[in-house]
Amino acid sequence: MVRKIAVALLASTLFGVLPAHAQLGGLLGGKGSGSAASSSVPDAAAQEALVRKFVAARVPEMNAQVEFAKAFGLAEQAQALEVQKQALSSGAVDKDALEKAREVGASAQKQIDAKMAEKPALDAEAKQHYTEGLTSLALAVIAGKQLTDEAQTFANGVKSAKGAEALTLATKLAAGVYVAKETPGYLGSLTGSTKSALTFARANDIKVPENADSLAF
Repeated sequence: MVRKIAVALLASTLFGVLPAHAQLGGLLGGKGSGSAASSSVPDAAAQEALVRKFVAARVPEMNAQVEFAKAFGLAEQAQALEVQKQALSSGAVDKDALEKAREVGASAQKQIDAKMAEKPALDAEAKQHYTEGLTSLALAVIAGKQLTDEAQTFANGVKSAKGAEALTLATKLAAGVYVAKETPGYLGSLTGSTKSALTFARANDIKVPENADSLAF
């Protein structure tokens, strides 16, 4: 019940209250607001914080993909995404889990994109799934924006390590190193999928966030 209330409040905020600069693509288009990234060598706590922020973006993005897959009748892809989403939400996330989630997500997105390209007519139930997908996608974009500066800081810190320390970091902080490396490409992919999702929604009379037309991508 608490989760349902939280989702409802978030959806209300995303579709009504947030100003244009705080919605969807505009968040990825702007520069980070934090101070210049430091180059201090990261530790386990820094890795945990970075991975947690990455997961905070990936989980709602995968939830969006689940809903889009359901909208297009891609039951197999929806099920595979659910499994990986649950794995990321378990709290015990390592590099292997992150890589598996990326693999499944990328495969599902290809199928979703292919369905969008076919321009199918969606019934009311499918449109509802799609709308829920847009809500989750917006949450992913918001979380993705929060990830940018921290990923850069972590990457700079890893680069500052020398010799044996650098080798140790590559092993001990493998998940953090992976996230720092993947973040730029991930955000680019998220931007692309957001554009496609909004374009399809507009063309099929599906509600999109307020001020979507003024968002900068």
